[in-house]
Amino acid sequence: MNRRNALWISLLLALGVGAIVAAIIATNDNVDDVSVDSNPAIVELIPPRGDTILPQSNVGVILASGWLGELTYIDNVQIPLDEQRIESALNSVIFRPDEGLVLERLPAQEVCAQIRYWEVRSPDRDQFFSWCFRVDG
Repeated sequence: MNRRNALWISLLLALGVGAIVAAIIATNDNVDDVSVDSNPAIVELIPPRGDTILPQSNVGVILASGWLGELTYIDNVQIPLDEQRIESALNSVIFRPDEGLVLERLPAQEVCAQIRYWEVRSPDRDQFFSWCFRVDG
């Protein structure tokens, strides 16, 4: 193989690697949350970590099959169980601020929420998960 062929092969390999890297970067929307992706219990955070939402938006989680949970705190305010929408068929735990509830609206600032969750077959081994998001307005 002569020097010219080696140069062309190196150039094509570099372009191929560059195209692969560009494709990976283009498809990454920065919505991956490693702590959620690696957690077998939590399918989705509502809202996702770091999102900006309105003061009357839902806050909660969708759990994987075989897991149960409840919201414990939103913005350091304890959320009563009777004010949460726990849908076992959907594996979801949701709180929506409203008049007459412990939170009538979410404060316009950085807000953190916490959920307590456990596996159905091991209810005595509960775990906690926290995440934060921004409330606008």
